[in-house]
Amino acid sequence: MRILFVGDLMCHSSQISSYFDSKTKTYNSFKSFEYVADILQNANLTLGNLETTISDTPSEFSGYPRFASPIGYVHGIKKAGFDIVSTANNHSADTGSKGIDTTIRSVLENGMVPIGTYHSYEDYQNRKDFIQDVNGIKIAIYNYTYSTNGIPVRDGRIVRLLSEEQIKNDVSFAKENGAHFIILWYHYGTEYSETPDKTQSKWVNLGFEAGADIIIGGHPHVVQKLDFFQDQKANEQRLVAYSLGNFLSAQNRKFTDGGVILSITLSLELGKELVKKIEKVRTKSVWVDPRNYTIIPIQNYKQREIPIQLPKHLEKRMMEYESYLKKIPGIGANLF
Repeated sequence: MRILFVGDLMCHSSQISSYFDSKTKTYNSFKSFEYVADILQNANLTLGNLETTISDTPSEFSGYPRFASPIGYVHGIKKAGFDIVSTANNHSADTGSKGIDTTIRSVLENGMVPIGTYHSYEDYQNRKDFIQDVNGIKIAIYNYTYSTNGIPVRDGRIVRLLSEEQIKNDVSFAKENGAHFIILWYHYGTEYSETPDKTQSKWVNLGFEAGADIIIGGHPHVVQKLDFFQDQKANEQRLVAYSLGNFLSAQNRKFTDGGVILSITLSLELGKELVKKIEKVRTKSVWVDPRNYTIIPIQNYKQREIPIQLPKHLEKRMMEYESYLKKIPGIGANLF
């Protein structure tokens, strides 16, 4: 089975304005995904971090520091090809209990799966363990955040926080219920840091020691290294992408204007013993056009496979970004 992961799906105020259709008086973000939709749809599962709350009240729409995006933002994400979005991040509680509820509801109503936030304890019990069988391979996915920016999570709502006990219990449950591959999805680290910090290393090590196979990270808003290795103790492959950067945002700080699509293939080899394999680990670099927030797959642009021509100063900026990505360990070596 093939899985794609992308980084942070943010929605700043200028994006909200650009998504508004004055004729229909509605919002839709799909134009941002127009040139990557075919890529995102070419997988068994495609996942991204929804780093905004969703609102159905226009007067509440806002960008940083407390994000509230129109439901049309989710419409575009679904149409682009996403199946699962993480909702546990430091902006989960930006608009209180209503925001948590509307975000969950809008994701579900658009045919996607939200992971990491819950309406109630009953909702948590029903959805806390996402375990899915794809072509005979059972995967479990858990999402955690380091905080909600100090905003209290009230009224019985739950945002899954990083916790050693929680992680161990989750991994243990997944194993007991037959998951072949366990994926932990962390929102952690230091914003704009190009290298993982001590807390990231701590949570990654803890996750692998608990028995996770793959760890995907976000929050720094820049791409960090990718490690793919053989766990000598367990004699199994392990993969960690410390941060996939921004997939979509209006940030323009250095190296925040893009990210990577991570593609991995999971397989099982039957023999005397069941052998799990993480194969075909690839990354594809993307960059966000600041004029209209279109996500540009850089290699496809260079090969003139998409009908767009950037002004020279923006093309130069995009190429500099690609050069930067190629220097990051594990990133950019293999394009798909």
